[in-house]
Amino acid sequence: MEDYVRLSFLIEIFISAILLSGIYAVSEDRVSLFFALVTGVPALFINWSFQIFKIPSLLLIHHICAALFFATATVIIVRHLINQKVVTVDLIWGAVCGYFFIGFMWSAIFSLLETFHPGSFKLGSQVVPNIDSFIYFSFVTLATLGYGDIVPLTEKAQSLAIIETVMGQMYLAVNIAALVAIRISQSRNKDP
Repeated sequence: MEDYVRLSFLIEIFISAILLSGIYAVSEDRVSLFFALVTGVPALFINWSFQIFKIPSLLLIHHICAALFFATATVIIVRHLINQKVVTVDLIWGAVCGYFFIGFMWSAIFSLLETFHPGSFKLGSQVVPNIDSFIYFSFVTLATLGYGDIVPLTEKAQSLAIIETVMGQMYLAVNIAALVAIRISQSRNKDP
């Protein structure tokens, strides 16, 4: 049990680092910074408040703020990617971050669904998966691995899993196409 508590604490530090770096990454203009601060900072503070006080409603509010933050950050990143004229390492890392943000957004959404509709997911003999399980499930679903160890049981859970899968594949396809198009345009502009 003590090992799980330590691992859970490390995961919380990791999620906090992601939130902070996400706020920094999308703070190019005032509007983006505003949306990042309004959703990301509350998610960060509410999460740590839950870790200290263990009030269930705080966890619920955290998941709502986290889902909104990661959705907002993903939109800001995609908007930034689309407006670029040159492929750089930063641009590629931005695309990768957007993909990770989608996964974290969906883990928060799945947690919310399980909170409002208990029994929506099953993890082996564990009927109520925790956030760590939802992060795992989200990335397995996003990458279309589908191990089957966590199963969406209700129609809502199944529908959301399908939406995440399609979103993940579309994100990859559209971003790869955009990066290739930018690179081709960049090459043509360099050629005499």
